[in-house]
This record gives sequence, structure tokens and C-alpha cells, in this order.
Amino acid sequence: MKFDKYIKNLLYRYDCVVLPNLGAFVARNVSAKIDESNNIITPPSKLISFNAKIKENDGLLANHIAIVENISREKAGKKIHKKILFYNRSLNNGGLVKFKDVGSLSLKNDKYIFNPSDKINFLSNSFGLSELSTSKVDKSSANKNYKFNTYYKYAAILIIALFIGSNIITNYLNDINASNQISYRQAEKEIEDKIQKATFVIDNPLPIIKLHLNKKYGDFHIVAGSFRVKENSYSKLEQLKSVGYKDARKIGQNNFDLYQVSYASYNTRAEAKNALSNIRSEHNINAWLLYKNVN
Repeated sequence: MKFDKYIKNLLYRYDCVVLPNLGAFVARNVSAKIDESNNIITPPSKLISFNAKIKENDGLLANHIAIVENISREKAGKKIHKKILFYNRSLNNGGLVKFKDVGSLSLKNDKYIFNPSDKINFLSNSFGLSELSTSKVDKSSANKNYKFNTYYKYAAILIIALFIGSNIITNYLNDINASNQISYRQAEKEIEDKIQKATFVIDNPLPIIKLHLNKKYGDFHIVAGSFRVKENSYSKLEQLKSVGYKDARKIGQNNFDLYQVSYASYNTRAEAKNALSNIRSEHNINAWLLYKNVN
């Protein structure tokens, strides 16, 4: 299985590629840079890092492998599981795991150390662009070569504009959207805090009525998959129901805004663990147990 190639291809299109039960490669856009000491202009790029805290399977890698190799997603998941076991064994034994054109990963003192490769620029907008060397201006002959230097100056400005122009608008819009989201959340929290701290005086309070409602679903869920695209979660839900999992349902989004689908939900951990064991042996080795109140 061309595992490294699959990861590399996904990093061109996505900013996060998860290796279930290991971690995730996270891409961050970096603007063009000017090295004045060496007279070099570096085009915009994607900086690749490794985050060991993001281990939850989002289905992206399995779906890609299933499409490329024309196999089922369950079979692709088993291939990934086998590969991750190999990586973990190698890392725990002090080995170095290399991902071609992406970087290398090692484990020291329970901390992951990732060294990114500088061979490839994963930013599609910079495809075909490389570092540009410029000549240093001789100040002693500035008057003599004024016209030439002026031309060179504007040429350099034009090149830089081509490199970073497309990113300026995108980053600006993203900053506005992020700012709006933060302002909205802060306002919402302030309103909620004021409501919770408010004191209400009622002269003739009504008698307390206690209602005992039975929850429709339990809080222990067997997760079948997590998806970035909402439509994919619907497809997974239909697939589970078609093979006999009638209690399958969507259980909302997690902290990474991924849409989660469960085989079923249970009231106790014991029931859920028993069901998980059966599902892993009969249907999906990558299924896992989640405690979450979604009623």
C-alpha cells in the first residue's frame, strides 16, 4: 500500500490528515518571505506539523484509499489499522518513521518529534514557483543606474504581489469571519452569565412539580465514523441501517466539527462495551466507544 503517497496527495487538498490512534499532519499557510541578507524571495507555502492529540478517525484517509484502490472503506480501515500498529511499534522501540516528501517522526521521552521535509510545497496556489534570487543594489552607483534600479524595484514588487496577492484577500476574509465568530461567542457568553447571576423575586411561587422523564437514548455510543462532509455522515447512516443496524443514528458534531454516526446508544458502559466487542469482530475493527450526552 502506497501509504506515504496517499498522505502526500491529501495534504495538497486538506489542512488536516488524521492517522487514527497515532496523530495528525496539520498544514498551516505561510505567506511569502523576503530574506534581505541573502537576497532571496520565498513563495507562499504550507507548513506541515504533527499533532499527537488529534487521533480521532474522521474517515478521510480510509475514504481516499477505498476510492484509489477500489476497495470497501472497511477493508481500507483494516489496512490503515495494520499500518498504524507498525508505526507505533517502531516509534516505541526508538525507531524513526519516515513519510516520503512529508517528513520524519520519532518518539523521545513520550514526546513526538516531527521534522518536516522541504522538498515539496503543498500549497497548490504556489505550484511551479520556486525561490527567487535578486541582485544586491550597489549604493555607490545608485545615481548612475537609477532607471535600471527603479525598474528592478517595481519588478520585484510585482513578483511579490503575485506571490502573496491571492492569500491577502483569503486571509482577510478568514480574519473577519473568525473575529465575528469570537465576538458572537463572547456576547452569547456574557448574556448567559448575566441570566445565570440574575435574581428573580416571586411573591407567590408556584408549587414545585417534579417530572421523571425517561431518556430516549443512553449516553454511551458506539461510533462508526466521523466526517467533515455532512452528506457523508448521511451515507454512513443509511449504510448501517441497510446492513441491519436499525438503531444507528447521528450524534451531532465533536470538538473538531466532525459529524459523528453511531451504531447504537446504550444506558450503561457494560452494555456498550459488550456491543462494541461484537461490532469490532463482525463489522468494523475501527469502531470505538464514546460517552456523550446528545439527548
